Order: sequence, then structure tokens, then C-alpha cells
Amino acid sequence: MIDRFLSKRRNIILLALVAVFMESLTSPCLKLGGQYPFMSPGYIMWFCIAVLILGFYAVCWQLILEKIPLTTAYLRRGLSYILVFLWAHVIFHETITWKQILGIAVITLGMVVSISDEH
Repeated sequence: MIDRFLSKRRNIILLALVAVFMESLTSPCLKLGGQYPFMSPGYIMWFCIAVLILGFYAVCWQLILEKIPLTTAYLRRGLSYILVFLWAHVIFHETITWKQILGIAVITLGMVVSISDEH
């Protein structure tokens, strides 16, 4: 069933985007866990959630790498930096600076230029 789903390029790219989205959630989970005392139930819970997400990500990434070149897959990983930036603002109410926005713009531009080279 999974081979049939991954037989279409758009599904592979969709899976890559879902995997990167999920992977970007590990940073907020680990930061939330860090707000609890070491080895407390809250700490362990958030750490376990992060490990589960990374396990899901690893399986997805292996499936993706079987179907598309490594360089093509890794171009999507730039999205992770943008998402972590958004999670920091939305979840932790961290301030956004113009330098951060410039950095995100450079990453986005790099992804657009590199991805447009694929077509």
C-alpha cells in the first residue's frame, strides 16, 4: 500500500513536507520538557513525545530517500528552520527581530532557487 502511495512524485513531496513539519515540532517539545525538573514526569513526557516524533520522522525519511535523490529531499529541510522560528513565536511568545526575518527570507529564497532548479 505504501509503495503505491509513493509511486507518485507529488505524494513523495507531500510526505517530505509532513515529515519536516513533524520534525520541526521536536524543538518545542524539548523546550517544553526543559521547563520541568530533570527526570520529572513532565520532563519525561515531553522528551518521549520528541523521541516518538523523531521516530516517525526517521521512518518517513527512509521511505522518501528510497524514492528521490538526497539533495532533492534535503532542500525541503529548510522549511524546518522556518517552522521552528514560527513555533518559538507562537508557543513561547519569543520576540521576532528584523535579523531573524532576514535570515528566514534568505533560507526561503535559497529553497525557492534550489527547488526551481529541479523543474
